[in-house]
Amino acid sequence: MSLICSMKLLTIVGIRKSGKTSTVTALIEEIRRRGKTVGTCKTVFCPTFSMDQPKSNTARHTRAGANLVCARARHETALLYPQALPLSRLLESYAGLDYVLLEGDYLSPVPRLVAAHTPEDALPRMNTLTLAFVGRISALEAELPLPRFNALTDAAALLDFLDANVPDIQPSAALDEPLPPVAGVTDDGFCQCGCHHHLNMQASAGILLRVVGEVLSLSQELQALIRAWKEAAHG
Repeated sequence: MSLICSMKLLTIVGIRKSGKTSTVTALIEEIRRRGKTVGTCKTVFCPTFSMDQPKSNTARHTRAGANLVCARARHETALLYPQALPLSRLLESYAGLDYVLLEGDYLSPVPRLVAAHTPEDALPRMNTLTLAFVGRISALEAELPLPRFNALTDAAALLDFLDANVPDIQPSAALDEPLPPVAGVTDDGFCQCGCHHHLNMQASAGILLRVVGEVLSLSQELQALIRAWKEAAHG
């Protein structure tokens, strides 16, 4: 596998409503303003999340066993893989872009920006790859161990900083070696914000397992088996 060596790759992580997406969108706009190209990838923590709809034709293709499904419309094209791709494989689709911004990716070993409300929120989300603080914490007067940037008011300064401190990506299998999980931050079973949205999705899809009054989360594989059985039973 070969990657474009001029690609700059980083992740923006943080607690809910701390300014992650606002920072990402501000960076996108500044990158494009400078005539550069940029791609993004959003990590979703909800274990039952799917871009597809359970009753769509493309979902039926996936359940039938297709290794790759494409939905091609007039104004956009979506490729749906039935599994999470390793980062090195994913980046093949971004070849030729100047920047790739990962939002919410805590596990990839790449340079990191941390968004937070307070230093206490930021601490468990920092690691040795953290470069700076962004989002709401940038407005605090508290002393911080790293630079801070408010992308909404000065995206140019943040991008200048990233250009100087984020190295060009090098093709390496090390990109697929995940960092250790962070307790309370990257736990499975719930969304990052701690909601129960995945349970609501299961209920709306007609798959809800309750044992002694407790609602249990079903894996994607079990849900697919149950839906396939239902389709076979009812034609």
